[in-house]
Amino acid sequence: MTKQTPFKVLIALLTCLASGAAVSQTRIEIPFPDIGEYKTVTADLHMHTVFSDGKVWPTVRVKEAWRNGLDIISITDHLEYLPYKDDVLPKFNRPYEIARPEADKMGLMLLRGVEITRDEPHGHFNAIFLSDCLPLDTPDQKDAVKAAYDQGAFIWWNHPEWKRKDGKAWCEIQQEYLDLGWMHGLEVFNGNSYYVNAHQWALDHNLTLMANTDIHDPIDEVYDYASGEHRTMTLIFVKEQTQEAVKDALMQRRTVAFGMNMLIGREEWLRPLVEKSIVVENPDIRLAGKTPAYVALRNGCAASFDLKLEEHTGGIAATENLSVPAGKTVAIRVQGDGNTPQGAAPVNLTYAVTNALLAPGTPLKIKFALNASFSQ
Repeated sequence: MTKQTPFKVLIALLTCLASGAAVSQTRIEIPFPDIGEYKTVTADLHMHTVFSDGKVWPTVRVKEAWRNGLDIISITDHLEYLPYKDDVLPKFNRPYEIARPEADKMGLMLLRGVEITRDEPHGHFNAIFLSDCLPLDTPDQKDAVKAAYDQGAFIWWNHPEWKRKDGKAWCEIQQEYLDLGWMHGLEVFNGNSYYVNAHQWALDHNLTLMANTDIHDPIDEVYDYASGEHRTMTLIFVKEQTQEAVKDALMQRRTVAFGMNMLIGREEWLRPLVEKSIVVENPDIRLAGKTPAYVALRNGCAASFDLKLEEHTGGIAATENLSVPAGKTVAIRVQGDGNTPQGAAPVNLTYAVTNALLAPGTPLKIKFALNASFSQ
């Protein structure tokens, strides 16, 4: 071994470490189109660290979120459930204070928040945009929620049907909070659970549709990003990327919930989001007799779409069921019956997007308008 060998080994090790660091900081973007004057941002506003019952340090949540393509997060540790309190002091503002420098460094918006954790029928509520978490640490559950409201927080009911799956989780306490203006949203997705009744309650009571991971473990143990899976998140449509604009969007219900490769939203937001994501590459087609033509659909967003043919122009047959994967292009087979007179005519195909829901069991329907030139 020469005297230079240890130096070469050191350089090689440093190179490997640098390479590993570069890989660990790779960000996977989450493409979704902007809507009109609004920018689409991605948020996970329900997660935990060792300051309650999570398994990671607050800065880890920031790094995970950045790698996963998120724009906004809130660390919402429990106020009342503190299994590690003998090892990690119960200081409710500390997760935010620890994570904030890392979030600033990585260009991630971090919102101060907590989870108010009470037994059924009250359940768990998240509050974000807090200035101080400490006033919420109070014995009376209503006092805790009021303390959040008094700070101007955005407050929502977490995993409403986690323990009560009989469709009766909505009780007097939720109605009281709604009447007082203390409840602004509902989680329709919590991790990999979709709460059908909560979805309907949000529509019935004009509440913001939310989707969050409620992550406790390291994120990579739950979501397989290598296979193209995305963590559960809320898409928020903001006028600008500031905390004030994000809060305004949440209060005004400008959201779409994204989880389990499903999109759930009100039509004014879900329709333009889907219609701007799926692009017809060749709307002008030639149909000669019964010879089929192919129409390419390009999906430019992070969600895959499952389409089912609902209506079509008479004398036309088209692919009835298809999936358009995220970031891919898929062809629809279109065929005439051979009896259409020669010349140009419009062809309309209406598909139900079965994984984009306006209400429980009610998929969004979109129309592809084609220009066909018929010949025999």
